[in-house]
Amino acid sequence: MADQIQIGRPPVVACFTPGTLIATVRGEVAVEALAAGDRIVTRDNGLQPLRWISRRRLDHATLAAFPHLKPVLIEKGSLGPDLPDRDMMVSPNHRILVSRDRTALHFDAPEVLVAAKHLVGPRGIREVECSGTTYLHLMFDRHEVVLANGAWTESFQPTARLINGMGNAQRTELLELFPELRSPEGQAAFALARPVRVPKPERVLVR
Repeated sequence: MADQIQIGRPPVVACFTPGTLIATVRGEVAVEALAAGDRIVTRDNGLQPLRWISRRRLDHATLAAFPHLKPVLIEKGSLGPDLPDRDMMVSPNHRILVSRDRTALHFDAPEVLVAAKHLVGPRGIREVECSGTTYLHLMFDRHEVVLANGAWTESFQPTARLINGMGNAQRTELLELFPELRSPEGQAAFALARPVRVPKPERVLVR
């Protein structure tokens, strides 16, 4: 279900862009070619059926009005050797799995999720100027870590903030499929697959 963001309403998005290759039971598949029911490789729970996929187009006017939504490019190898194994572009709030032994970022857990916007720096991760883009959500029965362009990254986590930031059609579709998300208790069932951290500004990734 496509839904155009309305100017004047601050949207919130955390998702992939077209062309990102997702690991599935039938090999790598472009995210835009996936469908509900496809079995996706997850880090914690093996093959899991995709429950919901949705897309949202951000045109030039939208990105001009909300420049904080410009996509972030993660170049090949910027997270470590062959991580990702090809360039990947995601929304700035999309979170990437970062391993403590792969980077100069030190956390209190061996693996954490870090938003792409917090990884922007001098080593191949940067905000991209573009005339428009499409963001795609992938959602499962729980918050999962999936393999995208050879790197581990999160699936869509339906928090109240993200649900409220959706367009009406997209939000209605999601709540029809997952009516439990209307309550805080239902949202709590989608607990984070990993801790979320924000690195200190002076620290940057090393290859």
